[in-house]
Amino acid sequence: AILGDLCTLQSYRFRHGDQNRETLVPVLAICHDEDPLVRPEAVEAWREYSSSPSSFEFCALEDFEDAELLAEQGHGFCRNPVQTLLDKVAEVFRKYQVSKDVEEILPDIGPVDGPIPEEIDCVVVGAGIAGITQAKALAESGKSVVVFDRYRTVGGIWMYYANNFSRVNSSEPAYRIVNQKGLGSRPNEDHTPRHDILRDTFTIASTHLYGKFRCNADVVKISKREDRTYDLSVRCLTTSRVYNVHAKVVSFNVNRRIGKRRSITWPGAEHFRGEEVYGYANEVLDLKFWGKKVLVVGAGAFAFENLRTAIERGAKQVTILGRRSGTTCPKWIDMIAFLRPLDKYFNTNKSGNIISFDAWRQCYKDACLDTPECWEEGLLKPHNHTVSVSDLAFLGGYYGLVDLRVGEIASFRPDGQGVLLKDGSGLDCDIVIKATGFHLNDEVPAVTGYSKIHSFNLLDFNLNYGAEPLLDGGQHGSQKRQIVACGIVDAIEYEEICVKQGSVFKKVLVTYDDSKPMNLDVAKRQEVKQLDST
Repeated sequence: AILGDLCTLQSYRFRHGDQNRETLVPVLAICHDEDPLVRPEAVEAWREYSSSPSSFEFCALEDFEDAELLAEQGHGFCRNPVQTLLDKVAEVFRKYQVSKDVEEILPDIGPVDGPIPEEIDCVVVGAGIAGITQAKALAESGKSVVVFDRYRTVGGIWMYYANNFSRVNSSEPAYRIVNQKGLGSRPNEDHTPRHDILRDTFTIASTHLYGKFRCNADVVKISKREDRTYDLSVRCLTTSRVYNVHAKVVSFNVNRRIGKRRSITWPGAEHFRGEEVYGYANEVLDLKFWGKKVLVVGAGAFAFENLRTAIERGAKQVTILGRRSGTTCPKWIDMIAFLRPLDKYFNTNKSGNIISFDAWRQCYKDACLDTPECWEEGLLKPHNHTVSVSDLAFLGGYYGLVDLRVGEIASFRPDGQGVLLKDGSGLDCDIVIKATGFHLNDEVPAVTGYSKIHSFNLLDFNLNYGAEPLLDGGQHGSQKRQIVACGIVDAIEYEEICVKQGSVFKKVLVTYDDSKPMNLDVAKRQEVKQLDST
């Protein structure tokens, strides 16, 4: 009965044993001396094929169980197993169990429900990657630090919104933690998976900020004293008690683009025979993709992540449907950007940019995918979007597995087999994954009382908000939009002047009323454009 297994083990040892490539295969050898077909010595001989002495366990049931019962069972003792056998198997399974709960393998960061200090040098609000990294730097400078987070533990988006199979959306050099145990101590794989990001984050938190976190703590109000320090009102979400904290420095590391989930549904959902879920927070974990047609609604990073997940799990067809096209690129396009040299203004060579962009456009063409319409507008990506990095989008398009569509769902079809779009067309689908994004986080202005942010993320003296600036289009009332709209200069002239003249140009502009359109004569336009940086 075991000859086939024996040959397999011998072959494996012959091919791999001398190369130190053995795979740990624990062996639990169970027998008893009343078995008429298999001698105990033959069972114990499996010890020879174990990877190490510690991975082999031999259990003679006659040492623990009634001999008459074993004699009655004979060779079929596993058909009605005695308790000793069950206990031994369970013990071995527990010993070698691989934990799938990422939180069980993360380093200890200390108690997160400790007392809230009344006086502190620095308060960091938000315990994601940015907050923990900044708190580490403050602690290393000798300042006393406390980190508040409204959730039950640290990790931010990677803990609460990411899926178990989520990965970094860009190539590894753009998004990594290199100082978890010393600079360059452990590089991550490209497109680092969620569990590695969390492990790195928790390693820093454990090593440098042990016991400095207060979770389930919500900062609800901040006021500034005359001495330019700050009073914070912090509500404990488990007791509803409000604490007062006095700090010299307050820093918000709260993602501006990810607030509450944008919930959405469509008429006729009761007819849909498939499954409808959101594409984050592990709602997709239990889906069976094999042979299914999948519709992903949205065109951002989570949309392309779920496209990858569906293809890797055997989906028959994946369609991404967005109100506007998202931008995705092959991995080599993203990676080569880190390898190309920069000039003194941190720009890459324009001729090289054209070559890369032409090759990128050709990738869309070869995959029979439409290029993003924003490219025709001179924009690399839609506003408030990122460029998703996904080889599978292009490979899937080439082989007919992937389609990128622009449109909106009007309703589910009455037959329950798909959706109807607002343009009158329809799509067949078995699974609808809603990667419809998030509302902007507008809480920080309400908490701080500040509606404008200055350079270097400053709201005020020693009051910081780590929100990304809007530099690419001025779409939310930034200075660029106002200047161009007022007719002082056109968009290209604005960019050139800002590079050449720096802050002097901006200082002159404050003498104008930004709220009123202006028609300046040619002389005034020339005066503005000829400003000397001295």
